[in-house]
Amino acid sequence: MRKSYARLLPLPTVVVLGSLLLGCPNPNSYQTPRTVEPGKISHSVSLESFGYVGETAAAVDPETGAVTEAQTTSGFLPTLPSYQLRVGLTDMLDIGAHVHNLSSMGFDLKVNPIRGVFDLAVDPGAQYFYVTSGESSVHVLYLHAPLMLGVNPTDWFSIVVTPGVTYGLVSGEFSTEDEDSAATADGLLLRGGLGLQFRVSEGFAIHPEITMMKSLEGSGLVYNFGLGFNFGALPSYKDLQEPM
Repeated sequence: MRKSYARLLPLPTVVVLGSLLLGCPNPNSYQTPRTVEPGKISHSVSLESFGYVGETAAAVDPETGAVTEAQTTSGFLPTLPSYQLRVGLTDMLDIGAHVHNLSSMGFDLKVNPIRGVFDLAVDPGAQYFYVTSGESSVHVLYLHAPLMLGVNPTDWFSIVVTPGVTYGLVSGEFSTEDEDSAATADGLLLRGGLGLQFRVSEGFAIHPEITMMKSLEGSGLVYNFGLGFNFGALPSYKDLQEPM
């Protein structure tokens, strides 16, 4: 039996469903708040992994009456690499196009009004993928709304903190065994990330990053960890260089 749904789901539920269908969210940016200069292009390639911590629901066997207690479940899996292209539009605006884990597409628009030793940007974006498994056929859209806070102790190193929120929107047809997952109540998700950027040269940087996402509706927690390699016309930090 197949049923159709189109509703907002708490992200851990979407993650469990998505991971079973070989898809998962990817909130990491491997960027600092600073935007690429107008007309310039930068690139990022990242090696990544995905993990989750959740709790299974208690269940009763209808035939024997045996009760299965709720249990904590967790997992950690490597994922395929991701690629990102960024283009500078104005002095404080750039746009990014993403291929997440070679399986889904995404984009973001970063606005960077404050620069200095402390940088600030807003970076709304979206990620979409389509997955099928058995009798299930699902469209998944993740909406990300992070705030990017950067501290630049020197011109070659930045600490980036990214608090924010995320929604997962799922539509499609689910088999009977996926019905409970599809019917989970709506919910807001909090997210928080930490990245460190090491600028080896003006055109190359290394950027490890981890982002965690927590449902307000339950105990589920998911996280993405990756190592990004940025190259091309990277944002400038010459304003932080000490005068000769």
